[in-house]
This record gives sequence, structure tokens and C-alpha cells, in this order.
Amino acid sequence: MDNPFSWDYLTTVPGPDQVFEPFGIAFLVVFGLGFLASLVLYNDGAKRYVSHGLKRRTIQRIAGLAMIVFGIGLFFFAIRLLQINPFTFGMRLWLWISILLLIGFAVAVLVYLRKSYAKDLRDYEARRLRHQYTRPAALKARGRQDATIPFGKRPVRRRARR
Repeated sequence: MDNPFSWDYLTTVPGPDQVFEPFGIAFLVVFGLGFLASLVLYNDGAKRYVSHGLKRRTIQRIAGLAMIVFGIGLFFFAIRLLQINPFTFGMRLWLWISILLLIGFAVAVLVYLRKSYAKDLRDYEARRLRHQYTRPAALKARGRQDATIPFGKRPVRRRARR
């Protein structure tokens, strides 16, 4: 194997016997498993693992973006596998750019989790707590006896009989 960072190596299209070299296999495993995991988490897989509303929506949002990142990498690997070279997409350079995109995505997710997510979680819990305590008081003020309605349940309006 040549130097994987030399410009000649990066800009050549691999031959049919070079598609499944160790780098190609590792790339396919990482991006294939990443795509499948993000697909499962995006399509209601997060509900199985997390019951908290904000955490579940955050996981689904991140998984949706991860599907795009992993899909781009799998697209470039498919071009390489099919041995076609439209717009020079068959070059090895695109696989390295996909890896850099994945690293950038991971850094962006970590920055979001460290800076913005904690504030969002505090706001969500404050709204939830405020809603939990203000709703029964409002129902008692209207004269309802069953004012201990759990969070998320709504009373059913009945028609007046004539």
C-alpha cells in the first residue's frame, strides 16, 4: 500500500482488486454500522431506550443528521465499488473527506451536548414542573373534584343533555 496521504494516492481511482483493501473494509464497516444504528434510532428506536421526551427528540434529531453523514460516505463507497467515476467521485480523496465530515459532525454534536443541551434540559424540566403544579390548581379553581390528573391527560368534554 502506498502512502495514504500522498496526493497521487488520493487522486487515483482504485482498481477492482483495490476496492476491498483494509482501509475500504474498515470504512465500509464503520459507515455501514453507523448508518444502520442511526436508522434504528431515528425510526422509533429511541423510544425503546429513552422515555424522557427531550432526550428522545434530541437522539432522533442527531440520528437524522448522522444518517445524512453516513449516507454520504456510503455513496462514495458505492461509486468506488461500482468502478464508475462520475465527476471524479471514485477517487480515494472522497472517502477521506467523508471521514473528516464524520469527525466534524461528532465534534459539533459534542459541542451541542456540552453547551446548549444542558440549558435546553433545564428549561424543559422547569416547564414540565410548572405544568405539573399549575394544571391541578386550575382544575380545582373551576370546581372539578378529579383535579389530580397526571401530566399529559386531558379531560373529556361531555355534551350537555337536554
